[in-house]
Amino acid sequence: MTRIKRCPYCHGAAHLLIDWDSKKINGYYGQYVTCTLCSARTQTKQNADQAIDEWSHQTMKNTIQLTLF
Repeated sequence: MTRIKRCPYCHGAAHLLIDWDSKKINGYYGQYVTCTLCSARTQTKQNADQAIDEWSHQTMKNTIQLTLF
């Protein structure tokens, strides 16, 4: 399993969670990655590798980059 990257939006720590509330996917509970600070998350995926892969390839959409210095 690959390492979970920091949140692309706020750079907070991200965690892999099991989605106990939704329906099972092929007999298993789905999994998703969520940020502990801003609550950004992926869609529920069938397994951990798919959820982490989606998280790792998220891009910042509809955002403005500010130049501080």
